[in-house]
Amino acid sequence: MARQGKRPGAAAPKQPAGRQGPRREKGSGGLTLVRPGVWRVDIEYARDPVTGRRRRVSRTVQGTRRDAEAALARLRVADVEKRLPRGGTSAKSVRAAFDLYLEAAAAGTIVLAPRTLVTSRSAANTMCRMLLPGDRPFGTIALSRLTWQEIEQMYTAMRAEELGVDWVRRCATVLTRSLDFARKRGLIDSNPSKDATRPRGGRSKPVSPGLTEVRALLDRARAVDPELADAVTVLASTGMRKAELLGLQWWAVDLERREVHLAFAISDGGPGVKVVRKETKRSDWRDVPLTAQAVDALRRQHARAEERGEVGPSDYVFPGSPDPSVPIRPDTFADRWLACRGDSPVTLLQLRHFVATTMLDAGESYRTVADILGNSENTLRLHYDGRTDVGKRRAIEALAF
Repeated sequence: MARQGKRPGAAAPKQPAGRQGPRREKGSGGLTLVRPGVWRVDIEYARDPVTGRRRRVSRTVQGTRRDAEAALARLRVADVEKRLPRGGTSAKSVRAAFDLYLEAAAAGTIVLAPRTLVTSRSAANTMCRMLLPGDRPFGTIALSRLTWQEIEQMYTAMRAEELGVDWVRRCATVLTRSLDFARKRGLIDSNPSKDATRPRGGRSKPVSPGLTEVRALLDRARAVDPELADAVTVLASTGMRKAELLGLQWWAVDLERREVHLAFAISDGGPGVKVVRKETKRSDWRDVPLTAQAVDALRRQHARAEERGEVGPSDYVFPGSPDPSVPIRPDTFADRWLACRGDSPVTLLQLRHFVATTMLDAGESYRTVADILGNSENTLRLHYDGRTDVGKRRAIEALAF
């Protein structure tokens, strides 16, 4: 049989209006050169289940064709991982990404301590006002065009304003978390902050007062503010954080067994939030044994509470007013210590250093001291190992000849 061919003079099948070439499959993508060095990449995903309309996501990419192809590949991966936007937000700028992250934190979608939320807002405001080359505010940069180079330029601008390295690094953490949140919401395909180099922080030797100095400070405090002196005695005998001491309630104190249960802390959430009681740092609890000095201090405080009225289990051990259900503000407690210590430079944090240093010098293991302080062992080595301990001395003495 003769092979049938196309009938002479037959017209080619018409393409539907507005379409060039065969229908693109779902997930296929395209590259379009907008102008030299600027590309538009787009990908089509499932039709809208209500309207049936086709849906696409586009990105603008600066660079070579290879850069555009890499962006298209990331877009396809985002589609497979179901990270492409399905509506609900139109955040386009860095400022909008910060706002989206902070709104989620305020709503509880992201868990941040009240004080951390305040700090994060301040960090976002600081970064957004930084001017990049060309007088471009960092907060106005489009998310789709944000690069690690611009992030490093922002860090440089912060250092040029003589902002501390620790603050710049904290801002970098907020930026990384905000951009990662935006990535999960499909607003960007990758997090460029992970490729940016942060300013390197320095490590300073922690200041740890000696036992004689601590005793003299407590004697001076007892003459000025006996209640505060007892509170600081508990701090210097247990190594608990100031916020944990202020969040301590009588139900968590067992004077017969000579231990306290630490699971909560007081935090100042700033305007509109004020002081709140929250779980301890790292959302962990621990039981800490008490020294004889700490037990005596807590017994004296309990006697003061009984003079004010009946002591309830939910009453704060060191309240902020005659009402024992009201905690003392952290800044108020710090001001009272400032008035008591006189010309001594020892801070409440340095008393925590004193506890860590003294126990480590006594030969206790890092693991044991970390459990008492509520730190990880790595954090303990990084922040509190600023001493010449007995173990190091024994090691050096072995070299004597």
